[in-house]
Amino acid sequence: MATATAGPRALRDRVTFDANVAQTVTLESAGVEQPGRDGTPEFRYMLEGQRIMWVAEEAHRAIERAMQTDPQSNCFTLTKRKQGRNAATWEVIQHADEPAAYTPPASQPRPAAAPPAAQPARAADLQTQQRQLPAQGEPYSTTLYSCLCAAIRDAQEAERFSQQIGRAVAFETGDIRAMAATLFIHATR
Repeated sequence: MATATAGPRALRDRVTFDANVAQTVTLESAGVEQPGRDGTPEFRYMLEGQRIMWVAEEAHRAIERAMQTDPQSNCFTLTKRKQGRNAATWEVIQHADEPAAYTPPASQPRPAAAPPAAQPARAADLQTQQRQLPAQGEPYSTTLYSCLCAAIRDAQEAERFSQQIGRAVAFETGDIRAMAATLFIHATR
């Protein structure tokens, strides 16, 4: 990513969508259709924070539908969902309020005694964490955080789905850590 400030028009940082990694964006303008590299239409959006993104028609249509429902809210979390060689699908979540900017937790000295057992995260807590995922181009520590959040969310959804089809699956900490490591490798290539 290159950012230039020469002249009255500065280049914008491009938001890229890696598979299964959420990106939170705030729109400055409506999407503009233009031909993509393979000839299929893509939609360009100008974003707050001197950023720009191009999305597939499916994501553009989802953004348009959401804006018809709540035209005052222009903040979205977009995730390009891809499994194996299957075609990518887009998950678009509109936020009623703009999420707070991400601030990494301050490093704390290790406590002498073991902390109390952690309570399982509720779905509402996970959705709040998802809204605070850092943007593309953040340092590796925040990229790893994004990957861990995505792995936790995906594990939760997989467990829910497995219960629906009568074949319960439970992920352990090591499983989630392995999923996050895989996402991190793909995100940092």
